[in-house]
Amino acid sequence: MNIFKENNCAVFTVCNLAYLPKALVLAESLLRVDGELLNIYIFDKKIDVDLPESIAKFIWIEDLFVSNLYQMAFKYDITEFSTSLKPYIALEILENYEKVIFLDPDTCLFDSLKPVLQDLEAKPIILTPHYVHPHSDQLPDSDIGMMRFGSFNLGFFAVRKTNQGLDFLRWWSDRCIRFGYFETQFGLSTDQKWVSIAPCFFSDLYVSFNLGYNVAFWNIQERMLEKLPDGKYLVNGEFPLIFFHFSSFDEANPDRLTKRPLSETNRHRKDLVDLCFLYKSALDAKKIPASKIKYGFDYMSNGDYISPTLRRAYACISKELPADHDPFDSNGPVGKFAKLNNLLEKNNTPYKANSFGDVPNHRREFLIINFFMRLILRLLGPNKFSNFSRLLVYLSSFRQNRDLWKL
Repeated sequence: MNIFKENNCAVFTVCNLAYLPKALVLAESLLRVDGELLNIYIFDKKIDVDLPESIAKFIWIEDLFVSNLYQMAFKYDITEFSTSLKPYIALEILENYEKVIFLDPDTCLFDSLKPVLQDLEAKPIILTPHYVHPHSDQLPDSDIGMMRFGSFNLGFFAVRKTNQGLDFLRWWSDRCIRFGYFETQFGLSTDQKWVSIAPCFFSDLYVSFNLGYNVAFWNIQERMLEKLPDGKYLVNGEFPLIFFHFSSFDEANPDRLTKRPLSETNRHRKDLVDLCFLYKSALDAKKIPASKIKYGFDYMSNGDYISPTLRRAYACISKELPADHDPFDSNGPVGKFAKLNNLLEKNNTPYKANSFGDVPNHRREFLIINFFMRLILRLLGPNKFSNFSRLLVYLSSFRQNRDLWKL
């Protein structure tokens, strides 16, 4: 008998249409190692598309009847939106099941999830830390990354239906729905940062040190892989590799593992290169027409692009709008607000985020900004300049600056 039916457990992931190939690779791997269908919750506007229902169950987020769904889809970008409802969906699933396991769509199973089910028999909440040994002080950020993004990687969690398990999900869901923003300058990192404080409130929460769970670029420096004759992998010669998290996977350069910064030593390890090309091949086999469709909640009803600035401005004034408003209606109050405040891109160009790695490409802009910052320092003096700098951090979150927006 299927171990998931024996344990009355469901496995789910969340993604938009563009991420479907990754979710399908995960679904196929779950079907292969455990004979179980993955529940894929699609965070996109519902349209008529062909989906491979033989390897997964598909649930459109619009069919869940979530309260204020469209307001959430507008104030959050796709990453914030899909992560904000993960605990909510887990609660929905536990109305019909005893256990639930979540996996990010860019994870892939290499062995059975049976150890996770066994963990759930002992503890009702299972989490994994980003890594289990302090980063070397020689690394640029040392352990600062974990301070910014949270102790636990929520690309995986598992919960059993107990009083504390349900209390954990209710607490986490409330925080994610209200404050699921990616604003690390204010201690917010979508769904993840909240769970850093969860051990303070839930004594039955279990932090797993199984190194075969959630292997990824952020912990690969402490985990060596060994391929076995049967095609499976061992981590550090001891732990079966249960699932690998291909976060920020570089499809154009699979041997680099991730688009994120990573030491060249870890990029070119043979055990990783083999795994990456295996994953790339699986992704290529799952390319479907639906994955080429633009994210539906990125556009107003007339096709105008919704910029991140407009999303944050909307979050600031949304409670002042009629309760039944449709934020995506170009002729509605949000459309008028966007025009009044110059929040629409003239060329309808989608947003592309810059990172710290892009700083060298903007030297001219930094020279200009630093010129004006030195001028402000001279005018204000060092004490007031420090307060001015802190004010800039506060103003970086447009949703908290009501005086900026006309309504």
